[in-house]
Amino acid sequence: MSHGESTVERLRGRLAPGESAALPILLSVVVVLGVWQLAAGLVPAYSFPNAVELAAAFGRAFGPEARFSPWEQYPITILRVLLAATLCMVVGTVLGIVMGTSERAEEYLIVYVLATFAFPSVIWAFFAVLWVGLSTWFTTVFPVFMVVMPYVAINVYEGIADLDAELPEMAHSFDASQWMVWKDIYVPHLYPHIFANARLTLTLAWKITLVGEIFGTTEGIGRVINSFFRANQNDMILAWVVPMMVLVFAAERVLTVVERRAFSWRVETDRTMTA
Repeated sequence: MSHGESTVERLRGRLAPGESAALPILLSVVVVLGVWQLAAGLVPAYSFPNAVELAAAFGRAFGPEARFSPWEQYPITILRVLLAATLCMVVGTVLGIVMGTSERAEEYLIVYVLATFAFPSVIWAFFAVLWVGLSTWFTTVFPVFMVVMPYVAINVYEGIADLDAELPEMAHSFDASQWMVWKDIYVPHLYPHIFANARLTLTLAWKITLVGEIFGTTEGIGRVINSFFRANQNDMILAWVVPMMVLVFAAERVLTVVERRAFSWRVETDRTMTA
């Protein structure tokens, strides 16, 4: 087996979901739980609960006598995350394409896109509350959009910049339409960037939405967390946050599997070329 082929085989082992991926995940969970238990033994349950105390907190959070209804709070947060992530992906992708394909647009827009990186998400959350007060959507979606959308735009912009400029020129020399150039050159080239943006957007949208809910809403997981924070009940905060963390992690894993399957042909091509 050649050196190139062995490298491809190792890459395939890392990318292919299955037993090779299950063992590191299992070991990571065991290590985290072990460290968790050790740390929890040093402080009271209300400050940092151990596994048994956290299970009891889950019972209080999702039991029949729960202070807040999960069926009311989780859906609104999930909808906010999905709405914000969708807006970031659509607007950021379009903006990145415009900057990447037009020098004049790049000159005017790149400064504004980069300038938004200087603002923390909490500042945008404050602005949203100051401008419109408590609201159902604006105070949560706006901070996510202002923080995450520029990342999407820059990633797409850099993706187009990495494209070999001779490919579109060669396509046009063969009388390929603009639609064909985009469909067969630009879009396939941007697929990896789009998938990476989707994963990044989903995880950041969840985190920033939580900040917006804490500051500017009367419903959602952030509102529940804020209530338990005021009551100094960290075990209940964890009981409410952990399920959403698991859901976001699962969604990110699904996107990763879809991406691996979508680009499995690249590994097969590399394997054929090195055979």
